[in-house]
Amino acid sequence: MSTITLHNESENQLKLIEALLKELKIKFDVSKDGELSEWQKQELQEGINQANRGEFFTDEEAEKILDKCFK
Repeated sequence: MSTITLHNESENQLKLIEALLKELKIKFDVSKDGELSEWQKQELQEGINQANRGEFFTDEEAEKILDKCFK
């Protein structure tokens, strides 16, 4: 599977591209700038769930982990 990113300049262009892809029976997803992808939403929700369960690092713990990563 490949990914193609298109940058339309108008809503009309987007509608034409969508119509073409539908006619060619090509699966596609449309996302607007600033929208989060599904995997990003899932990761954010998991982080919220962890915080709600009290599963998070103190500032000091986070600094130690980051120091190890950047040595």
